[in-house]
Amino acid sequence: MIKKIHTEYFKGFKKQDFELGPISLLAGPNNSGKSTLLQAVMVWNLAMQKWCEKKGPGSGSKATDRQGAPITRPEFSALPLPSMDQLWKDTHTSLRKDEVEGKPAGSPRPMVISLTGETQTGTHWQFGFEFRYSGPEQIHVKPVVSDLENLELARQQVSVIYIPPFSGIGVNETRHDRPFQDMLVGQGKGGDILRNLLLEVAEKSDKEWNELEEIVARIFHYKLLRPKYHGAPYITCQYLKGIPEGRGNGGLAPLDVSTAGSGFHQVLLILAFLFARPSSLILLDEPDAHLHVILQKELYDLLRSLCNARRSQLLIATHSEVLIESTSPHSILSFYREPHKLSENTERDSLREALKRVTTFDLLAAEDAKGVLYVEDVTDFELLKAWAMVLEHPLCDWFEGTPFWQNNRGRSPKEARAHFFAMRSVADNLKGLLLLDGDNRQLPDHEVEGDNLTILRWKRYEVESYLLHPDALQRFLEREVGGLMSIQGMDYLRQQMPPAFFENPLAISPVLQAEPASKKLLPEVLQRAGASTRKSEYFLIAKQMLPSELPDEISQKLGQIHKRLS
Repeated sequence: MIKKIHTEYFKGFKKQDFELGPISLLAGPNNSGKSTLLQAVMVWNLAMQKWCEKKGPGSGSKATDRQGAPITRPEFSALPLPSMDQLWKDTHTSLRKDEVEGKPAGSPRPMVISLTGETQTGTHWQFGFEFRYSGPEQIHVKPVVSDLENLELARQQVSVIYIPPFSGIGVNETRHDRPFQDMLVGQGKGGDILRNLLLEVAEKSDKEWNELEEIVARIFHYKLLRPKYHGAPYITCQYLKGIPEGRGNGGLAPLDVSTAGSGFHQVLLILAFLFARPSSLILLDEPDAHLHVILQKELYDLLRSLCNARRSQLLIATHSEVLIESTSPHSILSFYREPHKLSENTERDSLREALKRVTTFDLLAAEDAKGVLYVEDVTDFELLKAWAMVLEHPLCDWFEGTPFWQNNRGRSPKEARAHFFAMRSVADNLKGLLLLDGDNRQLPDHEVEGDNLTILRWKRYEVESYLLHPDALQRFLEREVGGLMSIQGMDYLRQQMPPAFFENPLAISPVLQAEPASKKLLPEVLQRAGASTRKSEYFLIAKQMLPSELPDEISQKLGQIHKRLS
């Protein structure tokens, strides 16, 4: 079993160790390194094959020549590359100034991939390869000198298959030799060799084929028919939509596997690999793709059972909450922040929430942000921005930069808390501020606050209520529709609001505390005046307000946001 993978300067990793178990789940956002780790094992495996073929024992090469085996880009079937420097972190194949003590800038920067393992008898071994860049079309690979004594042990202990996500299946498929199959797999085209794999299983063992057939019948209630290839240009691989009784097809029409659904294709591809290519280490890239959550769990349980019986090790890159929930934290590698192994159930819960709620944009925003602002709608954000400009508030700089904020879309404040909880799992120093309308007064703060999340509440029913200043509204309407039309809108406002409101518009008004201005009052004022201003444009009203028309509460709220997030 592989216990550890060590990489140096491979793609996105500078120097990184990954501790593995019998099953290891790699979980995290896109482009965080999950597939890169699978690729590191594939590159190590290819290096072992090519070095043994060209320089290893039995190759005919002299011992003094065992300094490096060339691998050309066409030979490099582990993954598609436009140029060999794409294997190196930041494509830097030479050392930069002061990067390594004692080595001048411009010296070769060797890339290293090393595997550490343990045999069933408890013997530990380590074997690594060093890669040197020779040009866009070629690299040289050689074993780490201190590991050479473990060559045979590593060769015996490690056999690798990589199963890419299902990306489609062709209508026709001819027979391909193994090198060509490996090249297609490296390109992520596993579906292009599905029929070849099924044919291998059928030709290899009746027992294996029967077991595969039984699994397909149990999961999908389909009968998988034996593939046929007798010198014809294409492999015939069919199934029946049902399980016939007795011999024959029971009146069911044979259908080509290409006509089935993507979930069937994904599961069948994984099973075909497992039965055709028994291996000690199985690399699975998003096996949950195209699968319903129930089928995800069923496939995962099946994989664990098959691999346990065959003494195979699983390394799975996934986004699936189902797989994460079904796995011990000690078997999960999180790729949020620096890759690290989880240790507690709470960490697994945080990871699951992060995968469900945190977007790639959130991750990028959190890198440079001190905190995140939660508001109930985009209108709230635009009004705050407009008022900050009116008041020439220091928070203007935050708005003009790249503010990290979330639109809670009128959902329960607990949704914002759940998102913040997920964010804290990837940025533990992040602060949060949730600005609530008055309609959430019945929700106790303690049910939402905590974990560095602070709650602020508007004294009026909602943020739009602060647009209802008579002078500001009349000025806006006169500009939009003219003086005569604006009179009708303002007359309606006078009918709805008590005289005290017009005497002191900045005072706390019971009406504006109790009623949502954006639901009827404000839209009716605008409509009666003939203004076509929509809710998404309410910030235009806010932008032409005067500082004297804004209550102190707005300046206070802006100050609290500035102190917390800027």
